[in-house]
Amino acid sequence: MATNMNTGLGRTDVRRVDQVCDARLATVNRIARLVVDGETGLARLHRLSNAAVELSSIMILQIGHIIQVDLSETISKRATVVASDNDRHTLLFQHQIDCAELLRELVAEARSARARPLRLTTPATPAVGRSTNGLHQLELGNISQRGMMVRHNGSFQEGLRVWVQLPNGRECRGVVRWAKDEFAGLELIDILSVNELGAISELGRGMN
Repeated sequence: MATNMNTGLGRTDVRRVDQVCDARLATVNRIARLVVDGETGLARLHRLSNAAVELSSIMILQIGHIIQVDLSETISKRATVVASDNDRHTLLFQHQIDCAELLRELVAEARSARARPLRLTTPATPAVGRSTNGLHQLELGNISQRGMMVRHNGSFQEGLRVWVQLPNGRECRGVVRWAKDEFAGLELIDILSVNELGAISELGRGMN
C-alpha cells in the first residue's frame, strides 16, 4: 500500500475533528493498529470522543474508507474516514462509543496480566540475525514496537543477544526471551517507532 511518507500530498479536506465530535472530547496519546484493505500498521491517536477519533498514520486513508481501528488486542472499532490533512485523519465511528468508559477499559487492560503490545503479523518476511553464534536466517512471524517472534534454524537459546536486520535495512538489538523448537520470542532493546511500523509493507522494502 502507498503511504504518506514523502508523497507531497496536499490537504484533501480541512474539516477538523471538532466538526464531527461531541463536546465530550479527550486528548489522548495512545497507539492503535489500523487494518486498511488488508494492510496493517500502527497509528498514533490524538483526540477521542464518543463520535470520532483523530489520528496520524503514514498510510494513505481516503475519504469514505472504512477502517478497522484496534485499540488493543481485545478492543476493536470500525470507523469511516471523514477528513484528511496529509498524515492527520478524522474517523467517525460506525457506532458511537462511551469515550470515558472505553479509556477506563484500556487503562485497566494495560495494567492487567493479559496486557499485550499491539502486534503486526508479518507473513513470509525474511530477516537476518547476527549473534556470537554467527549469522542466522530468520523469518518474522509478528512484530511489535518492543518485540518480535521469529522462525529460526534451532540456534536460538534463551538469553542470547541478537542483532536483527529487517528487509528495509533497519537493524535492532534484542534478547531471546523464549525459544521452542524453531520459534523464538525476542524482546527488543531498540524500540521501534510508530512510523517504522506504520505500514507492514514498509518492512518488506528492500526484499528481492
